[in-house]
Amino acid sequence: MNFKSVLFDQLPAHDTCWSLITGVDGQLYIGVCGEMTGGLSAFLASYDPRTEKVDYHLEVAEVFGIPPEKGEAAQAKIHYSLLTDTEGMIYGATHSTGAPLGDFLWRPWNCWTHPIKNFRGSCLFGYDPKKREVLFKDILLPQEGTRCMAIGNKRRKLFGISYPRNHFFIYDLEKHQLRDLGRIGSVNPQCIFLDPDENAYTTDDYGNLICCDGGSEELRDTGMRIAHAPFRNGFHNVFYDVAPSPDGESVFGATWTFGERLFCYNFKKKKLYDFGKAYGEEVEEWAHIINSHVGALVFGNDGKLYFTANLNLDGRCAPHLVSFNPDNQKREVLGKMMYQGKPADHFSRAAFDPEGNLYFAEVGNSPTKLFKYEGARGGGKMKRALRFWG
Repeated sequence: MNFKSVLFDQLPAHDTCWSLITGVDGQLYIGVCGEMTGGLSAFLASYDPRTEKVDYHLEVAEVFGIPPEKGEAAQAKIHYSLLTDTEGMIYGATHSTGAPLGDFLWRPWNCWTHPIKNFRGSCLFGYDPKKREVLFKDILLPQEGTRCMAIGNKRRKLFGISYPRNHFFIYDLEKHQLRDLGRIGSVNPQCIFLDPDENAYTTDDYGNLICCDGGSEELRDTGMRIAHAPFRNGFHNVFYDVAPSPDGESVFGATWTFGERLFCYNFKKKKLYDFGKAYGEEVEEWAHIINSHVGALVFGNDGKLYFTANLNLDGRCAPHLVSFNPDNQKREVLGKMMYQGKPADHFSRAAFDPEGNLYFAEVGNSPTKLFKYEGARGGGKMKRALRFWG
């Protein structure tokens, strides 16, 4: 299977793209990150599908005045926390676990009170890509990173989850104030999605659907739970990725667990639909979670849902592109995701351009890159739902 690539070769040591969104201007915005080399800084980059130009807008550590030679935990990741609003402004927040200069790995519980290697806190910024101007900057919860975020455009609020304490928080973009709603579990969900009324949804440790009322800012259990295999208890069945459907009436998502599930949540009916394991048969044996990773969900112009799945189809686990037809629930493996004859590692997020081409953000190789797929454009352009969460 042939993919075109968008290479971030100006950052040869950076090895992950955790964030990828489609902007209102039709460009793609990307968080180019580094995990396996200490002292790196995350970059906000863009890709213009019309000119095929990659542009590097800002370096987070430079904006916040956190030079790597200080030796503190690096601002190396914009995780699932890169957002756009309806006016085209870009918002991002950094995640912890970036190693300090000279270190290979960083763990919060080892360095929480370290006088040098502790994490300063999640760096939040607002940015105008047209003017190339930083609108504001702030530090969120001290010593914690931001795992995922969503933006309520009408309410002018950010909804987020911190790491490692797994606190649900709300940030008021007008007042620049943060409200911490407390801890929701031990396993960080990787996504928050919004309904049309800008209420925010995520999961607890066991896949129970939690809603944060966008007005009252109160958390409640919806009474719904994402299904899991009968031989599991549901632990770790948290969101990994959630994509808005083109009609705006529902979202489709995948869980981050062993035996990852594919599901749909319909806003009008307030009902969860289970489509079973994302691809393949359920197995009781546990392997490394990367060997069954599912992510990068996005709808094509043809009305199908596309996602990546790490599958062992020829004796070696590798990511494959899979399509899912919501009308008949049929899956089709479209091919192995390769670059220069070698399989990719895994994929985080996906986005589309105005022509209906799909892009998938790679994680785990350097220099990191996007994979472009042109086979989902269909017979014409259809109404697309912009994604207002990371």
